[in-house]
Amino acid sequence: MTHEDTHNDHDRNTVALRLDGVTKVFPGVRALDDVELEVVHGEVHGIVGENGAGKSTLMAVASGALVPDAGSVLVDGHPLEPGSTREAHDLGIAIVRQEPALVPDLSVAENMYLSMPHRLRPQVATLTEWCRDLLEAWNVQHGIDPDARAETLRPDDRFVVDIVRAVAQRPAVLVLDEPTEHLGAPEVERLFAAIRRQVDDGGAVVYISHRVVEVKQIADRVSVLRDGRLVGTHDATALEEGQIVDLIVGRRLGAVFPAKRVASEVGHGSVLGVEKLGLEVLPGEIVGFAGIEGNGQREALRAIAGLEQGDSPIAVDGRPAERRDRRIVFLTGDRHREGTFPGLSVRDTVALRNLPQLSRAGFVSEAREREFAERAVGDFDVRTPDVDTLVESLSGGNQQKVLIAGALRRRPRVLAVHEPTQGVDVGAKVGIYELLRAEATEQDMAVVVASSDVRELVGLCDRVLVFSRGQVTTELKGDDLTEVAVTAAMLTATTERPARSGGSSRLLGWLAGDSAPLVTVGVAIVALGMLAARSSDFYLSSINLSLTLALAAVLGFAALGQTVALVAGVVDLSVGPLMGFLIVVQSFFLVYGASGGSQLVGWLLLLAVPSAVGWVNWALVDLVRLNAIVATLVTFIALQALSLLLRPQPGGVFMPALLEGLGAQIGPVPIAFIVMVATAGALQLLLRRSRLGICLRAVGSDAGAAQVNGVRVRRVRMAAFVGCSWLGAVAGLLMMAQVGTGNPTSGEEYTLISIAAAVIGGASLSGGRGSFVAAAAAAVLVTQVVAAVPFLDLGPAWASLLPGVMTLAAVALYAKSRHVVAHAE
Repeated sequence: MTHEDTHNDHDRNTVALRLDGVTKVFPGVRALDDVELEVVHGEVHGIVGENGAGKSTLMAVASGALVPDAGSVLVDGHPLEPGSTREAHDLGIAIVRQEPALVPDLSVAENMYLSMPHRLRPQVATLTEWCRDLLEAWNVQHGIDPDARAETLRPDDRFVVDIVRAVAQRPAVLVLDEPTEHLGAPEVERLFAAIRRQVDDGGAVVYISHRVVEVKQIADRVSVLRDGRLVGTHDATALEEGQIVDLIVGRRLGAVFPAKRVASEVGHGSVLGVEKLGLEVLPGEIVGFAGIEGNGQREALRAIAGLEQGDSPIAVDGRPAERRDRRIVFLTGDRHREGTFPGLSVRDTVALRNLPQLSRAGFVSEAREREFAERAVGDFDVRTPDVDTLVESLSGGNQQKVLIAGALRRRPRVLAVHEPTQGVDVGAKVGIYELLRAEATEQDMAVVVASSDVRELVGLCDRVLVFSRGQVTTELKGDDLTEVAVTAAMLTATTERPARSGGSSRLLGWLAGDSAPLVTVGVAIVALGMLAARSSDFYLSSINLSLTLALAAVLGFAALGQTVALVAGVVDLSVGPLMGFLIVVQSFFLVYGASGGSQLVGWLLLLAVPSAVGWVNWALVDLVRLNAIVATLVTFIALQALSLLLRPQPGGVFMPALLEGLGAQIGPVPIAFIVMVATAGALQLLLRRSRLGICLRAVGSDAGAAQVNGVRVRRVRMAAFVGCSWLGAVAGLLMMAQVGTGNPTSGEEYTLISIAAAVIGGASLSGGRGSFVAAAAAAVLVTQVVAAVPFLDLGPAWASLLPGVMTLAAVALYAKSRHVVAHAE
């Protein structure tokens, strides 16, 4: 069975997903312990449990993202190969994770296309219209642009896109892991409607959530995980919300929210004052910001924290607050992008906000830092093997508690919190609420909370301000502060989502796009040509033009090869030595007086050698696990050594007919240059209008997300390395016409200069972005710079200095503009 089968072919109540004896152990943690679970067609199966209970780990095993230490997974009776996300995808499993698996550098439409089964996949040329139809069918009011890059989307929009594309796959089993954490009420209703359609058609839905109310509302059966073990599966209609909570935590919880302070207990004199909002927060007071997403409450909170430019004076303890004031601490609701740092431990993360307390004369005491972190982890009940564990390896809720621990240990005067319990289980929520209330009371701290959970705001806050279109329309407190009142104020204050202003200038937006490198390089070529032509009439002569374009053709093919590698997220330092090595090899075969058999061997080696070099580079990176720079540097040295061994001195004269053919021209333009330009155009079309091109960019942008979406990452990366070597081989073949003999050092300078041309042409050093046409143009520009230096009466050093300066400028300009646009709201 494959994903080509539709889920409505299945009989209701037959087993869709079965997990038998699944066990998964991480260092110091038994995440899953002999779990048995069955999900049947035509049901919504809820899975609940505290953070660290194993819910997400279990579904990671079911979707092929994790290899279990024991046990098996069956989809419609077919065993799933452990760790195979592609096979899980083909068998009909679609999953929406807590952090959307969108590829940052692909557009919304390309991300949707990437995960589609073959039977539902549209033509690449129609992606934009196809994606727009899917979003409109979902009735998305966010104004999501199908051509927008995923990295530019707001957190809520990323979740909407991930959910829409998962539902659009019409999977046999749809897994939703905390799907509503970033959604407003209208999107939640649309999601629930889609879930009901899924099960009505015979599909199965696994619904993981900390929101017990939602699970009770949507699920048919509920399975409870606790400490990695399945403690029971129950009919959802037979359990009350309180009973589900008791099953989750294994004990009866008291009141969910701590008691609020009465008016007489709140201190006098405001801690926080925001003029435009007319807001004053008293010592020990907790104030909430509510509103339909996009109406300004989130922006107001970030402005208080100095993270966005505000147009209203802010005062703390009666004194004007500076931007990024140390008296104000912000706790983000988007921990994956703004809160945690991959590679840092729990200890590092807790200490990061508290370095002044832990350092002396600029040096941090490791013992003091460890003691500080261990105390914070204990106080906040963070479940981690030890404080040296990487923070990203913890469950979502434990990551959140690490961030809260670091924030509260700074003893701020104002704590601005966005979604304080997002991704946190019901048991941990109680602890967080109590901590916020206790810290506010004991430290006379002002707390401002923005949350999409109305119940949370009503239960936790002393006052709630309701936002609409950037303004506070209602203030509720005391007996007037109820869920009904807050919801009514939100819904009656506005009927539509306000238009969003652009988060960055048009110029930065253009510079971050795909057309900017080509236009910029084109302008530079024309400007430099005009300047050099004014200095000498010979510059535009047919002789000089032919020579420049012939050299540009060689560099152009090398730059195209580097662009393939860079788009795939790797760098190939072996291109230059490969070009030289091929010339040395061919100096024994494609030479004057060579027999037909010898020539045939030479041409076969021209194909075999770059294939072998590309495969070796790939094997060193993907099999041996070397860094791409280190791996290709090894190949660089090996090829250079082989060239010198074969030809210690230049030797062997190439066949005149070969040299004549390689140097053929149409007028003053070399045919090789025309072929290079045509190749660049074909590769550009392939990059933008084919599945292979989308997969190449996906792997370079985020290999993990690409693999989750069913891309064969290793295969794509191997194709990139081999493709880079083949294009380098063509560059080496053309270089024969210029050197005429087997020179072992002839390709040395092409490695760095080909990378420079690719980067000037817009390729990103971090992968996922690039333009073959712009790289070809950049090769012309770099060659033109070298050729123009003598005409401009500049010293020979400028021939190396100018390309270096252009490369640095391109990296700075493109990287900065892309970063600003990606993080604009």
